[in-house]
Order: sequence, then C-alpha cells, then structure tokens
Amino acid sequence: MIELRDVHMAYGEKTVFSGLSLRFDAPGAYALLGPSGCGKTTLLRLIAGLETPQQGEIARPERLSFCFQEDRLLPWYSVAQNVALALPREVQRDRPRALRLAQEWLARVGLQGEAQAYPDALSGGMKRRAALARALAFDAPALLLDEPFRALDEQTHAQMLALVRERARGRLLLLVTHDARDAEGMTAVTLG
Repeated sequence: MIELRDVHMAYGEKTVFSGLSLRFDAPGAYALLGPSGCGKTTLLRLIAGLETPQQGEIARPERLSFCFQEDRLLPWYSVAQNVALALPREVQRDRPRALRLAQEWLARVGLQGEAQAYPDALSGGMKRRAALARALAFDAPALLLDEPFRALDEQTHAQMLALVRERARGRLLLLVTHDARDAEGMTAVTLG
C-alpha cells in the first residue's frame, strides 16, 4: 500500500501538487494519466523518496522498483551486468548465477543476443527494454514505471505491456502512460 496525505510539492513558484491525497492498494494496478507537465513523474519521484514534499506525508513499502523515463544504463557495464545490478546482493555475489538470471530477463524482453553488448551499441528501443528488464528483475512489492514503453514499436509495446502485467500480479503497479490502451483493466488516476 502507498498513501499520500495532504502532499504539497512546488518547484519555485510552480505548484505541482497542493493538498494531494491518494491511496494505492496492493495488490493493484494503477495507470497515471494526464497531459505532459501535470506531475506524473513528480508523483512517482515523491513516492520513491527521490523528492521530498514541502508538506504532507507519504507511506510506502521499504522496497520499490523504478523504471525511469530515461534508460539510466551504466555505459561501462554490459547490458547483462546492468540488469544484474537489480538482483539481490546474495545473488550478485554468485556472478555466474547473476549473469544467468540477467540473461533470462533479457530473453523475456527480446534481447537474448545482446547480453554482452554495451548500452551505446543498442538502439533506443533496445535500451528501453534493457532498462525495463532491470526494473522487472528487482523483486519488490511495488513497481513504479514511468513511460516504460516509449520508443517501442506497436508489437513490442504490446509484448512488454503483457510482461509488465504478468510481473505485477500480486504486487502494486503504478504505470505512467500517455496511451489509454495501456490503462485497460487498471484503475485510472488522472492528474492535471
């Protein structure tokens, strides 16, 4: 469960939220919708603890998985190493096991042949899928996904949406999207 109580957030003179109160129950799937600039990304950043509101309270689980709008892949690591970073420490200590699990996640997003590649060798859509694989590999009770399907063709978008829905079963999913089709079957929360 994630709950925001009377949250106020502003950047300088620009108020993003004033008195915002929301509750997201787990398990559950929520689509955050609204025009660009209405605060969808800010909301996820507040929930993740990456931003601090000027007032209000936010209750959240200890562990969250976050897929940012930007891919944020480390350029000095291979794609498999980037995904392995999201695995539990005890798994990371067993390097062959960690890389095997990372490769399994890469296969699930259609990047099975790219495990040893470095991010700069990937297309935009491939980087997007690698970032999504990393977020999904992290075993957290809540998934925060900020436009995870941008730069994907329609078929790949549909495949990744199905994978996200599968991974989110029994968890809390907050999905920022501009595509109303992504929100089908989810509770829609419109901002702005």
